[in-house]
Amino acid sequence: MSIRAAQTAALSALQASQSGIAVASNNIANASVDGYTAKTQSLATNTLAGATTGVNVTATGSTVDNYLLKSISSSATDSGYADVFTNPLTTVSSAFGTVGDDDSLSTLITDLETSLATLASNASSTSQKSLVLADAENIADNLNTLSQTVQSERGNADQQIDETVEQVNTLLYQIQSYNEQLTGLDTSTVAASELTDARNQAINDLSELVNVTYFTDSTNQTQIYLGGTQLVGSQVNELSYTPSGAVSSDTTFGDVTVNGKAVTSSIDGGTLGGLIELRDETLPDIQAQLDNLAVTLMDSVNAITNLGTAYPGADELTSSQTVSAGDAVSGSGTVRLVATDDNGDASEIVDIDLSTISTVQDLVDTINASTSLSATLNDDGTLTIAATSDDAHVAIINMDAALGSNDQGFSDYFGLNDMFTGTSAANISLNSAWQDNPSLLPTGSGVSDTTLAVGDNVIAVGSADIATSLSAMFDENQSFAAAGGMGATTSSLSNYAAELLSDVARQTSDAQTNADVADAAYSDLVESFSNQYGVNLDEEALTLTNLESAYSAAASVIDITKSMMDTLLEMVQ
Repeated sequence: MSIRAAQTAALSALQASQSGIAVASNNIANASVDGYTAKTQSLATNTLAGATTGVNVTATGSTVDNYLLKSISSSATDSGYADVFTNPLTTVSSAFGTVGDDDSLSTLITDLETSLATLASNASSTSQKSLVLADAENIADNLNTLSQTVQSERGNADQQIDETVEQVNTLLYQIQSYNEQLTGLDTSTVAASELTDARNQAINDLSELVNVTYFTDSTNQTQIYLGGTQLVGSQVNELSYTPSGAVSSDTTFGDVTVNGKAVTSSIDGGTLGGLIELRDETLPDIQAQLDNLAVTLMDSVNAITNLGTAYPGADELTSSQTVSAGDAVSGSGTVRLVATDDNGDASEIVDIDLSTISTVQDLVDTINASTSLSATLNDDGTLTIAATSDDAHVAIINMDAALGSNDQGFSDYFGLNDMFTGTSAANISLNSAWQDNPSLLPTGSGVSDTTLAVGDNVIAVGSADIATSLSAMFDENQSFAAAGGMGATTSSLSNYAAELLSDVARQTSDAQTNADVADAAYSDLVESFSNQYGVNLDEEALTLTNLESAYSAAASVIDITKSMMDTLLEMVQ
């Protein structure tokens, strides 16, 4: 080898070492950057006319396992989805409490049963009636609060859907930007490799938010899809969503769209998929279970209280159900309406054969034909039956009346003596008239004897058959329809409430377990990727030492060849 060839080879070695030192230094500087992969340089021997003339850097960058990248993205989607449920369900579960807690639903229902049993043995006690109503109100308030908690979490999820959509759009534009920067760029350069790392990390971040699919074409452009809808291609197609604001169980939510096309049905993974499922399925299922309990409680209790009458009777009774004059009335049997005095004695008796009543207006007209009672259809659609004189009261005795498809009692059909009003857990409430006047709580039923005459006692002070029936009802199994994750069943009210609490607690525990498992799987894959392709500081330090030695050796060769060249020149001179 000539001196000139040795110098050329040594110079190429210097350049290769210098390039390697730059690569190793850059690796060390980016060691803590998420998604950064350690860069290496590829070297090739230079030859000229069959002779070796040094070394050449052919490429600088990193090569990663695309299958592992896809696995990380998929695991990120699972982790993002699973992480959604833990905190909202923990909040709901905390509101529900634990079976056995003093303020848990099952305990509050048991408290009402206990106070009713006490009332049955002392039915004339106004203070005990107040305790019963206070316990009933506690149940209604608790159901209201639990419903509000569930709907609040749905509202939070809806707002987070909007925020997540914005995060998704930001990442879509980042990925598009990386695509543009990589266009026409030599893939064997450090710059191209670092842009690819950044794009891969953005794809992982995007995958954690929503279940996208992607592929990189032959021009090194990555295309992103959600189902069959392209999000990143030649341009970005944004997701769009408008949150609903205030949320209730009746709220109808809009779709997530892309260019006006609904894509909600394609979103089933990542944070966005979890939020949609939480808002539209998980929490509504819990609400449905609450409503199931509330409606069964109302129906069971009201069916009994509507068979009773207060002593000596109410001045007026207003229905909880709304009706209009032309509504058809389909009934059979007889209902007895009685005007009573302050001692509960009959001053007028009106027995109505329901088979002769075709409409609500017929009923109103029949009642208004009496001397001491009146019926009024109010502007809000409710029906009021009242005594026409200040010293008279109203008592309703069902006799054998049966109305509607469910053969309800007369008072129950219209809701004239309901303890609870409302249609769901969100709006169940205690009869406001009873709150103001606890003596209106019916503890007994009126006389149904056909021989009852004016002057006879209709309802006696201390009558307790209704209170006794109410207390016994809480020990009996009620029929519950399937709701949420709970199947149709027969159970006591308190046991169903306990099962509901346990079901919410189970869902919360399962959510935490699922999140832990998904997060661990994702972390393991990220760690595996980092171990294979991340920066090892010890290795980089060793590489720098070796490169330094190589650089020094090449520099020595140049010094020696320079000295030799100088000697030759002196000899020539």
